[in-house]
Amino acid sequence: MPRRSRTSSPLADRVYDGLLDDLTSRRRGAGDRLVEAEIAREMDVSRTPVREALSRLENDGLITGTRPGGYAIITPSIDDIREIFDIRRALEPMAFASVVRGGDASGDIAITEALATLRQARTMPEAIHANIGFRGFWIERIANRRLRETLRRFDMQVQIVRAATLYTEEARTTARDGAARLAQTYLDRDAEAAETAMRAFVEDAFRYFERADAENLLHTRTEDRPVPGPNQPKQQSAND
Repeated sequence: MPRRSRTSSPLADRVYDGLLDDLTSRRRGAGDRLVEAEIAREMDVSRTPVREALSRLENDGLITGTRPGGYAIITPSIDDIREIFDIRRALEPMAFASVVRGGDASGDIAITEALATLRQARTMPEAIHANIGFRGFWIERIANRRLRETLRRFDMQVQIVRAATLYTEEARTTARDGAARLAQTYLDRDAEAAETAMRAFVEDAFRYFERADAENLLHTRTEDRPVPGPNQPKQQSAND
């Protein structure tokens, strides 16, 4: 989930959240330019909070500076994304198991609420944000600071790729069911089952990533995606 800068202004937070929402919902696509003055006009703010928000997005590794002045949304290569999945395979099962070992009553409430939000999602954007919230629950509870920061480093890239893989009801249902299994291992305090469930969760995500790649959807904006045919589930409904 988005990380707040300790010194950020409310306006900068609003701009940052708005741009991040555009990226995760894929209303802005890879390679699109972000111009400070244009964003300030769009959001009816001065350029100062926009400048701060863009700097934070650059630090998150989501955009890069361009010449002449401005930024562009990164276009990660397929190899880049596969490397991120390699990191996830190596670290996330162990990390989630450690969170389960340290589980407590407040965590039980939080993960139950996060799962309920995910189950209630009815649109693709709602499903994307619910998945971000669920991931944020356990990432923030990793006790090992270096492990937590390592996973945070790739967090937004993971979410943007994840958004591209949630374009069908089948994929969203798979993600929702996987999150339910993860939540249950937390509630049961079963670290061994948690590690197994997270490993399967990451592999499911990778499977849908490969499918999205094959269908050329990884860098496609939401509104540019093909309308599902008669044998494909419609995008409007994330869950039944």
